[in-house]
Amino acid sequence: MYTNFSIIGLLISMLPLFLIIFALRWVRFIYQNSEKQVEQNEKIIELLMEIKEQNEKESK
Repeated sequence: MYTNFSIIGLLISMLPLFLIIFALRWVRFIYQNSEKQVEQNEKIIELLMEIKEQNEKESK
């Protein structure tokens, strides 16, 4: 019976560590996705500028 309480106590004491690790992984995941999104936005802007230039040439 004593070992069950010590295992439960160990798990409860490890819970904050697991939460911190989970939070750090989550922040890292969001950071990586935001970098990808910035790259995609830059590419979209570049393509839109090309379309704008083509439309200006065609309208002349």
